[in-house]
Amino acid sequence: MANNNLSRPHVFHQGTSSRTILALHGTGGDEHNILGLAQALDPTASILSPRGMHLEGGMNRFFERYADGTFNEQSIEDAVNELAEFIDAAAYEYSIDAGNVFATGFSNGANTASALMIRRPELLAGAALFGSTIPFAHVDRVDLTGTRVWLANGDVDSYAPIDVSERWVDQLRGFGADVTLLRHLGGHEIWPKHVQLIAGELRA
Repeated sequence: MANNNLSRPHVFHQGTSSRTILALHGTGGDEHNILGLAQALDPTASILSPRGMHLEGGMNRFFERYADGTFNEQSIEDAVNELAEFIDAAAYEYSIDAGNVFATGFSNGANTASALMIRRPELLAGAALFGSTIPFAHVDRVDLTGTRVWLANGDVDSYAPIDVSERWVDQLRGFGADVTLLRHLGGHEIWPKHVQLIAGELRA
């Protein structure tokens, strides 16, 4: 099932500004899971929140991972292609400003946002990524000039080790993105102070 049209389970909330936040939930979440995060980042923005359609042990994800925790990269490519088509359909249906879509996500959703950003850079103006890591073993160079990215991870998050996060930030900056790395003392979680900081900078 391609899930590339608006029959895919999703939520759309109309905002008062031209920005739309694409909200991508983590493993076990759904299209309602991080609406509060998206609203906290920008209360004036519209919110487009699709459900991840891959099931792992009955839990929603956007792409498959193997038993050892590594990512099925073909599944990531498929997820990106389906999301791109979904975004195009939603932009038409809901009159979304296609040049002002900002992604946010946690864990699997944040990894999916990263993959979307580097495979289809024209679709996203930026991203706030929480508890995420590099989606591909090798990332081909892409022009991310003008793209604003926040990467917010925990110092003791085994899912997103500090050295990997720093390497990912260096790669994104090498592609021209404006990247801020935020770290907290916790693990695989979202820190409210980071949300507040990003919200202030995003709306500045």
